[in-house]
Amino acid sequence: MGVDHAAPRRPVNLNLNADLVERCKSEVGNLSAHVEALLAADLDKRAAAAEAEKRRTERAIDAFSALYAAHGSLSEEMQSL
Repeated sequence: MGVDHAAPRRPVNLNLNADLVERCKSEVGNLSAHVEALLAADLDKRAAAAEAEKRRTERAIDAFSALYAAHGSLSEEMQSL
């Protein structure tokens, strides 16, 4: 999906631990850019996890379909009893 780097910037209000903010500022300098990068990375990670889950689900459905095609369903076998 990616980030629209041409999107306008706007101020936001966050309540953060003051010590954490000061320590981060001294380490990374531009806190806004650092937070933007972290947020973008988090969104990418979440999108990748969702895609992986979608692939797992599709594989499970395919496996079930193959099992059903090969053996039918238990309820079909039980109808004759």
